[in-house]
Amino acid sequence: MNSLAALTWEPQYWSYPFTHLPTGLWTSVLVGATCGVLGCFVVLRRMALIGDALSHAILPGVVIAFLVTNNTGVWGLLLGALLAGLMTAVLINVVSHNSRTKEDSAIGIVFTALFALGLILISMLPRGTHFDLKCFVFGIPEAVTFAEFSLMTGIAIVVLGTITLLYHPLKLISFDPIVATAMGLPVLFFHYLLMGMISATVVAGLKTTGVILVVAMVITPASAAYQITNRFSNMLILAGFFGALSALLGTILAYVLNAPSGPSMVLAATFIFVASMLFSPTHGYVFEKLRKARLKRHIEGEDILKALYKLENSGQTSTRENISKDAGLAIDGLPPLFGDLIKEGHIMLANGQATLTEVGRERAVEMVRSHRLWESYLAEHANIAPEDIHHHAEKLEHAHELADEVDRTLGHPRHDPHGSEIPGKGD
Repeated sequence: MNSLAALTWEPQYWSYPFTHLPTGLWTSVLVGATCGVLGCFVVLRRMALIGDALSHAILPGVVIAFLVTNNTGVWGLLLGALLAGLMTAVLINVVSHNSRTKEDSAIGIVFTALFALGLILISMLPRGTHFDLKCFVFGIPEAVTFAEFSLMTGIAIVVLGTITLLYHPLKLISFDPIVATAMGLPVLFFHYLLMGMISATVVAGLKTTGVILVVAMVITPASAAYQITNRFSNMLILAGFFGALSALLGTILAYVLNAPSGPSMVLAATFIFVASMLFSPTHGYVFEKLRKARLKRHIEGEDILKALYKLENSGQTSTRENISKDAGLAIDGLPPLFGDLIKEGHIMLANGQATLTEVGRERAVEMVRSHRLWESYLAEHANIAPEDIHHHAEKLEHAHELADEVDRTLGHPRHDPHGSEIPGKGD
């Protein structure tokens, strides 16, 4: 292999029964789990480009190790990749700290240079030398040997054990490296330790997803876990689980569709991320939309209570037309809101008219009090034009839990800027 023609890739499909692939399958699962856990530190430290850089920059280390040992033994490749990974981290640090170049630009400069060096070294290999670049770039899990599985098992144990033992300093450095430095922690040592663990995991998993796609196994499962939880310990567990699940589902998908395994694993990881982005209970798009819809409905219900209070106090009939006009709501949207308010015991319906219950009146008075207090506050402290005060107070009144604080700040006023009486608490 003596030219860049080696980059031409012919898809590697499954050619024998799935039951013959337990070694590659379980190696992929270990790679996914380990990458997922390491990815938590990469994601929190906003080092996604570092993961991409390491996955590419280890190429010259692997090629040099291949030349020195004259074979593709996993221990030689691992050592070469580790040295290249650490050299990458050091060079990025040197460039970013000794020039005007920002860290992201330094990452781009270093990893593209090292990757290019690796390609040149491959092109200079003696004629007839077999260096399987397709396996390196795209991964072929069915070619994984038991020795490589054993190596990945050992690396997974070392990585997970190191993270367990150094959990607290690694956590602190990930969230606030400045405080960690002030506390005397060797931040640079932990940075290089993390780079070394990522490099070792990447090279041990070369035959599963390949160097091009392994960065997705570092970033995507951790990003999916980050969508779901705010606790770092839970994030580590979820990221490891998502990484392992991505590898398992991707391997199965590759077998079913007769497709290459590396891309299938990445697609599985991406599917998990999209699902977490949509359905995360805390940060998911769907649940966020549901929360906003419930809040909107709650606010509209409070607007109806306030409108009923005003109509009853002014002696007007509480027909749907009057309620719609005063609350600023469409008539067609009132029935479901009435249903909610009836269930909550705030209103009653009789002869086509709505009336406040005792509980509903208390809630309505609370809204009116909040509105008028906010009007007073805006007029006195916010320098808002008098004609705009009502509009802003209409939005702020729903934060009625702050009404007591506003009341104290204003010195318990009895009238709003329009001269209307402000109800006392419990009136």
